[in-house]
Amino acid sequence: MRLPSRLRYLVMMARYTLTNDMADLALRLVGPGARARVAAEAPAGTRTLVDLLTGTGSVLLEYARRFPGARLVAVDLDPRLLRVVAKRLTLSGYMGLEGVEADAREVPLPAETADVVNISFGLHELKRRDRACVLGEAARLLRPGGTLIVSDYRRVRGPARPAAALYYRLAEPRWIGEMFDGGLERQVRDAGFEDVSRRGNLPLTQLITARK
Repeated sequence: MRLPSRLRYLVMMARYTLTNDMADLALRLVGPGARARVAAEAPAGTRTLVDLLTGTGSVLLEYARRFPGARLVAVDLDPRLLRVVAKRLTLSGYMGLEGVEADAREVPLPAETADVVNISFGLHELKRRDRACVLGEAARLLRPGGTLIVSDYRRVRGPARPAAALYYRLAEPRWIGEMFDGGLERQVRDAGFEDVSRRGNLPLTQLITARK
């Protein structure tokens, strides 16, 4: 597979690294149960979970609590973030995290490795073509019948809409709107996933699940 410009991708990932704390804050703001709500979508008996575009790994903490005996694999281009994640999980009592410093479009793991692939607040930083590559890699990594779990920003309505729109305009990529109003679900389907479902809206967050 011929990858899109690596330089362009690295620039976007540098931006992702800089804004990752904001995504982490978003998960904290939606309430103490938000990350647990995401992790609850992983089926009982999950043995191997791969987290793409890991960042600071907030949701991985919940997966570690839910599946203390599972194999958890964090994938990120930034080794500093992988160290942060490892420290956070170690402090929480989970000792078995595997950190993989890699491009999420081409992960050095065998096909059909994972029962679950998670992507939290990373896809919106990527242009459509790169999102498609990451979702295609998620499909490759999943075992048949495996579960994809994606959480990311959504369009905010109601009284908070002006503030959210201002934040998106000032702090997030101009193409973030492609993810809203069914755009993310359509791209997941286009990657070959089945049973694509929006699992209810958390504040600021859309939660999508799908099956390989």
